[in-house]
Amino acid sequence: MHLSSAEETIQRLIFSLSELEQLGQTLISGHSNFKVSSKTYLRIALGTLQVTRGAILCYHETDNYLTIAASTPELDETQIEIEPDEVKCLLESPTVDIDSPPENLQHFIDRNATLLDVDAMHRLWVPLKIHDEFLGILCLGKFLGRAKLEAWEQELLTILAHQISIAIAYSRNEERIQSEKFRLFMLAESAPQICQLLQPEDAAEQVVHQAVALLDSNVGALMLIQPNEPNLELSYVFPPDILASNDTEDDPENKFIISMEDVDESESQTSQYMLVNVVKEGRTGQCSAKMDSLFGGRNLMAGPIQGRDGDVLGVLVVGDKEERGRRNAEYTFEDETLLDSFAKQAGVAIENAHLHQEALEARQLQAEMEEARKIQENLIPDTLPDIPGYEVAGHYEPRGPVGGDYFDCIELQASGWGLAIADVSGKGMQAALLMATLRAGLISELSSATVPNENELVDMKNELIDMAMTLNSLLYVSGTEEKYATFFYSHLCPDTDTLTSLNGGHNPPLIVKNSGEIVWLGDEVGGLPLGMFPNDMVPLIAKYEAEQTILESGDIVIFYTDGVTETVNIDDEFYDEERLEQVAKTCNDSDASQICERIYKSVMDFQGNADQFDDLTLLVLRKK
Repeated sequence: MHLSSAEETIQRLIFSLSELEQLGQTLISGHSNFKVSSKTYLRIALGTLQVTRGAILCYHETDNYLTIAASTPELDETQIEIEPDEVKCLLESPTVDIDSPPENLQHFIDRNATLLDVDAMHRLWVPLKIHDEFLGILCLGKFLGRAKLEAWEQELLTILAHQISIAIAYSRNEERIQSEKFRLFMLAESAPQICQLLQPEDAAEQVVHQAVALLDSNVGALMLIQPNEPNLELSYVFPPDILASNDTEDDPENKFIISMEDVDESESQTSQYMLVNVVKEGRTGQCSAKMDSLFGGRNLMAGPIQGRDGDVLGVLVVGDKEERGRRNAEYTFEDETLLDSFAKQAGVAIENAHLHQEALEARQLQAEMEEARKIQENLIPDTLPDIPGYEVAGHYEPRGPVGGDYFDCIELQASGWGLAIADVSGKGMQAALLMATLRAGLISELSSATVPNENELVDMKNELIDMAMTLNSLLYVSGTEEKYATFFYSHLCPDTDTLTSLNGGHNPPLIVKNSGEIVWLGDEVGGLPLGMFPNDMVPLIAKYEAEQTILESGDIVIFYTDGVTETVNIDDEFYDEERLEQVAKTCNDSDASQICERIYKSVMDFQGNADQFDDLTLLVLRKK
């Protein structure tokens, strides 16, 4: 090398290093970024190495593609897809000779040859990286006056590539820091406002309005996943008439619902597919192609709304981004980051609002249950009256705060007593109100009852049948389709020791005769539960019948609900009628209260550690 050439080279190197230093200081001061200075970095690299053509490609890790940051001559900006295994190969290669590249990169070079004008300007590639982080590629074309770089130029190329890598990494970190600052500032301003809203409708509206404002958008919507359904349902949209063009004729409530099962790959360019994909993948997505009219056919971006447990609750949508001068713009990576962060905060706000609503509903339900409990307390007698010549006792054990069982012993205006036991289907306020209706109807019917003599026994049976039909009609019009009551009623005439009974679909009571014999009362005669069908249908299905029994001294009548015989133990066995019969046979020498206690203890011992199946009710009548 001649001295003049050496001096020229040294001057070129000093000048290049000086420019690199100035660029580095500019970057550090925050007055520039790599996007602005990339052309200068390329000019320094090409000038220092005396290369005619080249380019700097920057790698975008999130979506696996390269973009042309700078090129000489200029190439159109575009996205160059690159596979993960190709990135790995570049990381492992100090340089790549285009004439003899690694096997794993040949396909990448071939499919992008025209795009990068490989034959004309790209001969040597230098991967830009810091440690194991791939940042891009420095592409070099033909070398002036030589076929390849000399050894010292190779070392200099390594230094230049490292400087460019540092510049890219620093700019990225600065962008991330600035984006994070902006995100924190915006969230600090908007998050407290939405988190203070405790009504789900208000929270949904405010979330959408805040998202539209934060992302300079003209359209916004919140769609939540329906409970137990794979559907997205619109909760709020801005502006309200943005869905006017969508077909809602089949929806009388004007709801907008997207089925997540009906969207397939053939619709991958549509807005609906994008929204469903955001839910399934749990990551922010965009849809620029105007393939449908959803939300007015705008460019859309959507972020997943997540709850505290990480489950996706729905999507927050914004669209029609607007820049200064009212120009439409594409959403950026920073926009995606902001929407993703705000959507997370929105998820907390929406979940808080729904939890608050559920708490209010729970309080309302608790208040209703308390009212139902009070109603039922008034239905179940605290004490039972004394019947001359008889003992009577009862026991009631509800499964929860409000049960559906009822029993009573009612003294009639004429001499005689009415013994009733019933079980209303279901629990809660409706069951308590229906039971109150039954009791009121029963007392009304009994207020005019008379005690028949021996010549009027047939009339007594007919009176009970008429009473059952009246109560059936009352409960049918008072309840709902699923609400009815099993009912057993016995009319006791102490003067004749006659028990006239009618069974309305209830468990048949049993009589333990003084001889020890067991007789099931109302087992073969009876009728339907009260309130199940209208009166005109009752005779066609199972008409009500009554029967009469003469009680003798020592006879015991045990009325009960299915909570006794259908109690289940830990082995899933039923207590059943046979066990009740066996216990009843041991009660000859006990009074009515002791009989109740003995049966109840037997059932509880059988149940053991198993959960209580149903309300448990007993009513015992014993002739002295």
